[in-house]
Amino acid sequence: MTVFGMKPVKVICAAALLLPASLSMAENEGRPSADSKELEEMVIYSRAPEVRDYEYGMRLDIADVVAMEYFPPEPDFCGVIPAQMTYEDSSGNLNTIRYLYPETAGCHDN
Repeated sequence: MTVFGMKPVKVICAAALLLPASLSMAENEGRPSADSKELEEMVIYSRAPEVRDYEYGMRLDIADVVAMEYFPPEPDFCGVIPAQMTYEDSSGNLNTIRYLYPETAGCHDN
């Protein structure tokens, strides 16, 4: 079993990315520091690719989904909403695709 269910290569990459940030925070004691969630988002978005729009029939090479985001205008919306998925391909590159998602949380049959 690997650390926290992660593959060894990912553990090494995560440690290499987080080590400079932790050293920087140690040098800057007394200043407010980011919590672990903010650090994780900083690491993900610091290497986030340009967002591309999905086109019908586009071939996607999805090895691992990193993040899914949905943008409903209100909590119980019923209809099509914009969404985006950030994923890692089989070469280890990050990609982000924007697409339309059918939101059904607010849909009720009367």
